[in-house]
Amino acid sequence: MVLETWYYKWVSGVDINMKVLLAESIHKLGIDLLKEAAEVKIAKDNSEQSILEEIVDADALIMRSSPLPGNVIRQSKKLKVIGKHGGGVDNIDLHAANEMGVAVINVPDANILSVAEHTMTVILCLAKKIREAEDALRSGFFNQQASLPGMVTKHGFTALELCGKTLGIVGVGRIGRLTARIARYGFSMDVYGYDPYVSAEEMKGEGVEPIDSIDEIFCTADFVSIHVPLDEHTLNLVDKKLISLMKPTAFLINIARGGIVNEDDLYEALKSKAIAGAAVDVYEKEPPSPKHPLFDLDNIIVTPHMAAMTDGALIRMAQDIAQGIIEVLNGTKPKHLINPEIWS
Repeated sequence: MVLETWYYKWVSGVDINMKVLLAESIHKLGIDLLKEAAEVKIAKDNSEQSILEEIVDADALIMRSSPLPGNVIRQSKKLKVIGKHGGGVDNIDLHAANEMGVAVINVPDANILSVAEHTMTVILCLAKKIREAEDALRSGFFNQQASLPGMVTKHGFTALELCGKTLGIVGVGRIGRLTARIARYGFSMDVYGYDPYVSAEEMKGEGVEPIDSIDEIFCTADFVSIHVPLDEHTLNLVDKKLISLMKPTAFLINIARGGIVNEDDLYEALKSKAIAGAAVDVYEKEPPSPKHPLFDLDNIIVTPHMAAMTDGALIRMAQDIAQGIIEVLNGTKPKHLINPEIWS
């Protein structure tokens, strides 16, 4: 083992005495890869205080979705790179990272399949009334002298076919495009997209009909799915005004980030039945309170920020971020560098 460690240091140029701090554990395959190049330490928890205590002598830090404020970044005198175990870096203070000359990297390709699959899963659950039907069956509602199919139609459990329905995608990036492909070619849905940063030609190449106005997406779609990052431009992007444009038979899906959809406005729309339903995987404050108002409603599917938590995605995210960390520590410019202005 000593010989192997020396050999790795010799061929890679990485200082084997470097320390990589993990705010939370990641998949073992990623940790094993990091251990070939550096000491790996997992913080006792992901609180700000715990990270502050450990980051002082860390050369690299890997974060999941917990906040990383600027005062924590500035605490370390050795920090060279912050890795995001995932795509969005809205939980990391990029201004402080730039100020300290710290590279910020992510793994935007690692979880797109899992998130797109989750999006289609909740769309199917909403369309097929899976939650309502299961709850009714378990409670004994269907224990009557009648046929099950007859009671399904009589009591309003008739489901929707996705074929021919319209999916409106807000944010036609990696995840939005894959979701569009699955919806279009797997379920024969009509897919429309709104994204001011993606050309009409690119969208059409993915089978997405470009729409110039976000208002039109909300007016026409049977299902509206959000796939944009959280930043100052998208905070509360989906508010009462946009939701009010939706058809009463339409559904809203947010698998992107909490804060993009105004939760108070969504609650009011669902409670008043202004829209048919919604599915939410992310929240303004995470973890959400068990008394969150949305949890009292029966026309919404709620999941605990789990869209990317699959067997394949967890391995890819861990291995890809470990590789990116090693590249930076080795002085190699990484593939997915969020702040290239600091690289020299």
